[in-house]
Formats: sequence, structure tokens, C-alpha cells
Amino acid sequence: MQQKLYFYEVEDDYIEYLSKFDIKIMYSKCENRKFKRKYIGILFKIDNKHYIAPLSSFKEKHKEIEERIDFIKIGDKAVINLNNMFPVRLEQIKKVEIEEEKDYNYKELLRNEYKLCLPKFKKIITSANILYRQVTVYKMKISGRCCDFKLLEEKCEIYKKERN
Repeated sequence: MQQKLYFYEVEDDYIEYLSKFDIKIMYSKCENRKFKRKYIGILFKIDNKHYIAPLSSFKEKHKEIEERIDFIKIGDKAVINLNNMFPVRLEQIKKVEIEEEKDYNYKELLRNEYKLCLPKFKKIITSANILYRQVTVYKMKISGRCCDFKLLEEKCEIYKKERN
């Protein structure tokens, strides 16, 4: 089955919940941000948990940083922090419908980011899967830069049970 590229938004309560267990979880909406953070996915699935990764705005400092297994540049528009990917259940995310965005400039930004992600999507998926194994199976040094995937998977299950 061919995976498709989508942008997502995540329930604020879920992000807040996960951030109690891992400081690398990036908040969806900060006070100084006009729009909720977007996430790219679905990168892969383990049991009933789907992994997504945060998109971040491209900053001046990113010009000097080389792409690597956990950091992918999306042109000069955004970056994907695979080290900060985390599990979600489908009921905790909402697919972003870019064409329904009311703010014209933001819609154009999302369109451009999406177009720049498309040719890199296979690389993004492959890198996410390799990174996950490096952290959870092989316990490689890169683990220190990453979210605690196994802990967050446990917390994802607990969150679901608490919500039911």
C-alpha cells in the first residue's frame, strides 16, 4: 500500500499530556504563534499507534546545519525534526485541509511546504523507520537527541484508557 503525505494537527490536551513525560515534545500552539503547529505523517504504524513528526519554521541557524537521519530540510521553508516524532492514535489528530485555510498567506506557505515535502516523502519515511530502530532496538548514541519512543507509546495507551 502506497503511503500518502498529509499534514496534521494534534489535540492540545494530548500534546500537553505527553510533554509531562518528555521535554522534547513540541507544543502545538504557543502564545506568540498565530497558527497551530503542523505535523507530517503518517510515518509508520506500530500496533494502533501512528507516528508523526513536527514541522518547524526554517530559521537562519538551519542554513548551517547539514541534513541527517533525524533532521530534514524542506527547502528554505521548514524543517522536520524526526528526533521529536511521537505516537498518536487517529482520534488525536486531524488532517489539515490546506485549501480550507482562510488566511491566504498561511495557505500559500502550507501549499509550498507540501510541494517541497512530496519529493522527499520516501526519504522522510525511510529515515523515520531507521531512526526508530536505532533508538529502540540498537540504543545508538542518537537516542539522546530523540524522544523516548517506547515510553511515549506506553503513555499513548494510558491516555486512551483514561479518555474512555
